[in-house]
Amino acid sequence: MQNSNDIDKLIAESQSRFGKKTFYIFATIILFVTAIIFSYFYFNSDSDSEIISYELHNMTTGSIANTLIASGSTQIDKKISLSFGTSGNLSKIFVEEGDSVTAGQILAELDPVDLENALERQEITLKKLLEFPTEEDLKSAEYVVNQAEKTLNDLLDYPSTEQLRTAEELVSQAEASFITAQENYDELMMPTDSQFDAVLKLIEQAEQSLANSKLLLDNSVRNVDTSLISLTEAVNSYCDVDTLPNREDVCVELDNYPINKSITDNILNEIFTCCDANTTEMNLSKALINSNSNYTNSIEQVNVYTKQVESSEASLKDANNTLHNLKNPTQNDIDRLTKLEEQAEKNLQKRILALEEMKSGSDPEDIKLAEENLEKSKLALERVAEGTDQNDIDIQKLVVEQAKESLSKTKITALFDGQVSSINYKQGEFISAGQSMFTLSDPSTMQMDIIASEAEFVEMSPGMYGLVSLDSKPFPPSLIQITSISNVPNVTQGIVTYPVEARFIRGFEVLSVIQKFTPLLDSFSGMDLSDIPGIPGMGAMPPGIGGMGDSNGDRRPRMGANNLGDNDIQELQGLLSSLLTEELPAEGMNGTVTLLKDSVQDVLVLPSEALIVDKNKINVISSISDNEIVYTEVKTGLTDGKKTEILEGLKENDSIYIKRIGQVVQEKEESTKSIDELTKGKPPMPRGGKK
Repeated sequence: MQNSNDIDKLIAESQSRFGKKTFYIFATIILFVTAIIFSYFYFNSDSDSEIISYELHNMTTGSIANTLIASGSTQIDKKISLSFGTSGNLSKIFVEEGDSVTAGQILAELDPVDLENALERQEITLKKLLEFPTEEDLKSAEYVVNQAEKTLNDLLDYPSTEQLRTAEELVSQAEASFITAQENYDELMMPTDSQFDAVLKLIEQAEQSLANSKLLLDNSVRNVDTSLISLTEAVNSYCDVDTLPNREDVCVELDNYPINKSITDNILNEIFTCCDANTTEMNLSKALINSNSNYTNSIEQVNVYTKQVESSEASLKDANNTLHNLKNPTQNDIDRLTKLEEQAEKNLQKRILALEEMKSGSDPEDIKLAEENLEKSKLALERVAEGTDQNDIDIQKLVVEQAKESLSKTKITALFDGQVSSINYKQGEFISAGQSMFTLSDPSTMQMDIIASEAEFVEMSPGMYGLVSLDSKPFPPSLIQITSISNVPNVTQGIVTYPVEARFIRGFEVLSVIQKFTPLLDSFSGMDLSDIPGIPGMGAMPPGIGGMGDSNGDRRPRMGANNLGDNDIQELQGLLSSLLTEELPAEGMNGTVTLLKDSVQDVLVLPSEALIVDKNKINVISSISDNEIVYTEVKTGLTDGKKTEILEGLKENDSIYIKRIGQVVQEKEESTKSIDELTKGKPPMPRGGKK
């Protein structure tokens, strides 16, 4: 069977060679042969055989992206392994895996105690060397010399008038202390009449106080009995009236009296609330409260006077003990005063001996030692005045730097702002110098490492934009831009690839480049985004959630923004929202990279399958009517394989037909009709295309 393209060629040739008359004759023959062939296949095939249909398509504007597909994975560009410069026990770890750190932050340290102490000692030594001699050092050295001179002069002038006077005063004080000790001992052993009189007076006062306290106590006890009787009568009267408040707390055993103050306060409040003055309830309540208060006060008085009796008895006992001790001193008191007297006598003898030695003058040996000490202090002053030797300072500086270097090796600090990716040792473990302790990375340097083949390499260039669809779900698509392309290939088992690095475009930077991506996003979403108002070149979507829709690509293209439903808008909102996020993917995620080579926007587009190539011409079916197929020649521009840009030959809202060949089980759209329906059962008669 001849296909439709062959038939179209024959028709065109017939028109040019034989004219209209010959054309119609030849066309009739062709149609007759076609009818015979069609009838044969129609009656000798199943009911669902292949037939030709035409789909009506209205021309609209849209965008087209010419893309390049590659693969890659996410990698952090800025990453480093950190280790100690010395060996030791891991004493502290200040971070955990996943923690964010800043440059210079201490991450861990070995036990630094010994090195810290050594550094402190060396720094103190250096400080003294640098500051020597200070004004204080000179003053101190001069003070030592002056004190040495004074000591020598004191020895030469010894004893002075003042020293003799002081020694004599010390002798006098020792004599007075000795006399006082003797007098205290004599008073203990032989008490005076006045001492006895004073003690007897204390006893008399204590006895009188005790008698008064007992009398008051007896009276208060009688008051308790009297007030209890009054309280009992008041309680009985109160309990005879059923309407009075708190009867269950008042009408109890006698042992429970006095009544708690909270109960009496409550009774008083309720009586004043419910009852008038001078009523039976009011009088009974007042009598109860007053009787209870008197009983409570009498009990308190008993307690007070009981304590007074106890205190008076203790005072009387102390006074009697004093009298007894006055008459009969204890052996401890005798021994104590005897010892004090002996000590006072020894001190007196010591002061007298010191006075006698002072009068004899200084020891010649002491004078000689003082002279030698003066010479030494003068030499020390001279050395201080000369200062520290510079060579000693330089040597000590070197020692300090060595100590600092040793101490610095016990700490690990972050070299840049980033995140702790891994920790390889635990606190308390021994770790050797150079062994990896941490892996520090900067998540903000997350990039897409693209593996480009030789063919892909020649089509890539720095600055090229693209869209990444990661294999890990549900992480949304991401915009990227190529930052570098290595000219040095990697060869693995004969396969040549080139490393390409691309940065992720995040946040509001997306808005500055989003227009470039409109054609590419059209391709990913299956929508025409160019007519949506808002963001220049693409449209501004309100914040939304969601992704790109069907991940399987089972999406039917929509023709213009006016055809977008609520679900489409939500999906597009989600796509834009995901692009505007600051979130970066995790490291090691694989994905497909769609790079944008060329693109056009707001141009006239149609499905590429609508194009009919005839030699050097490209036609479309512009109409089917009256048994005729009309072709229109067009000039095309950029194509992505699915859609093609129309430069000339058509305009927006023009209608064309897309030829379909296949099994038709059920008609789903009114715009798709079989050739029989369009020609009322007769094959259309094609004619030459117009320009």
